[in-house]
Amino acid sequence: MALTVALVKTLNPDGRSDGRAVSIASVYYSEQEGDSTAQKTFGSLINAAIFVGFVTIMTFVLVFLFKRGYTRFIYGYMCFAGFSIFFVMAGIISLQLLEAWHVAMDALSYFFMLYNFAVVGILSLFVWPAPMTLKQGYLTCTGVIVAYVFTWVPQWTTWTLLAAMAIYDLFAVLSPGGPLKELVEIAEERQVDIPALIYEARSSSVQRPQDVARTDPETAAVPLRGRPRRDRPQRAPGHDEANGNNRPSPSVATSADTTSVAADRLQAVHGEVSVVGGAHLPAQPQPPPGSGPGGAGGLIHQQAPHQQQQRPSVQHTSPPNVDEDPDFYLPDAIKLGLGDFIFYSLLVGRAAMYDLMTAAVAYLAIIAGLGATLLLLALYQKALPALPVSIALGISFYFAARFALEPVALTLSTNLVFF
Repeated sequence: MALTVALVKTLNPDGRSDGRAVSIASVYYSEQEGDSTAQKTFGSLINAAIFVGFVTIMTFVLVFLFKRGYTRFIYGYMCFAGFSIFFVMAGIISLQLLEAWHVAMDALSYFFMLYNFAVVGILSLFVWPAPMTLKQGYLTCTGVIVAYVFTWVPQWTTWTLLAAMAIYDLFAVLSPGGPLKELVEIAEERQVDIPALIYEARSSSVQRPQDVARTDPETAAVPLRGRPRRDRPQRAPGHDEANGNNRPSPSVATSADTTSVAADRLQAVHGEVSVVGGAHLPAQPQPPPGSGPGGAGGLIHQQAPHQQQQRPSVQHTSPPNVDEDPDFYLPDAIKLGLGDFIFYSLLVGRAAMYDLMTAAVAYLAIIAGLGATLLLLALYQKALPALPVSIALGISFYFAARFALEPVALTLSTNLVFF
C-alpha cells in the first residue's frame, strides 16, 4: 500500500483519471467532470456490475478447469498474464519513473534488465521452488503494479467498484455455491494447492533441540505447522518400576506427559495414572495417528483463511502420538489472496490522490479491518472473505476524514492552534 501511494504521488500527483487504463471497468460509462451526480451514480453502478459479472464468470471458468484437471492450462495462462504484468506494465511504469527522475539509460540495457526481471518472476512464482522472500517480493510487485493501474479508473467508478467487490467476496467465499468456496473444497479434497497468486506470511522461529529429538527422523527436516507454547517431557509406556527406571525411552514417545514438578510426578502404570501421594485417575485414551492437532484433521481446523489445502508431506510432520493441547496449537502461516492486497492498495492510492492524511486514515482502517477478520477467523475456524470488513472500514473512514476531519484539522492548523 505504501509503494502504491509513492507511485501515485510520483507519477500522478494531480489525481488524473483515464477510463481507458482499465477498459473493463469503464466499458459502459466514461466519467466526465461535467456530468451530473445522477449520471455518475448510475454509470458507476453499471460499470461495477459489469466488472463483477466478468470476475464471477472468470472465477467459475477457473473452478471448472480446476475440477476437470486442466491445471497446466491454468498455470500456462497465469504465466502469460504474469509476464504481461512484469514486462509490459512494469516496463511502462519504469519508463515513467526514469523520466520523472531524469535518469538516462540506453534501450539495450533497459530491455535486458526488464526481460530478466520478468523471466525470473515467472520462474520463481510458478516453476522454481524459490525462496519465500523472493516470492513475496514478486507478489508485492504484482500487487503494486496492478493497483497503480487501477488508480486511473475514475473516482465514482472506483468507490462503487470497491463496494461491489466486497459484496461479491461475501458471496464467493461464504455462500454454498460460491466459486471460491468450491475452489477451496476441491483443493482440500485433492490435497493440492489452489492455482492462484497467494501471499503467504510465516512466523520465524528457531527450532530447539528437544523439538528435533521428538520428531521422526524421516520428517525431522520438515518444519512443524504449529507447536505448543510450552514443551513437556514425554514418558514411554514401558517403564521398569521394579528397577526404578523412570526415564523415558529415547526411541519411543507417547502422549503420557509428565510435569517437571517433583511433588506432582505422574507415572503411567497398567492403564492408569497414579499421582505420587494422591489418588488414582484413569488414563486418557491415546489418539490414533493423524487425528490430533498434529495430524491432518487438526491442521485444517487451525488453518488460515486461504490455507485450507494441505500438502501430503506436511500432514505428517508432527509426531503422531504427541498429546498437544488444542488451545496452544497455532498455525505457522497466514495466506491471503493477492487480489485482496490489490484492492486494499487501490483504496489507499485513491485516498492519496486527495490528501496524505486521508490516505493514512484509510490505511489504518484497512489494517484494523484485517485484524478484525483474523479475529473472526480464530473464532469460526474456517475460510473467511478478507475484503468486506476492511473495505467497509476503509471507505467509511476515508469519507469521514475527508468531509469531517480534514476541514477541522486544516482550520486549526492554519490558525496555529496545533501543528
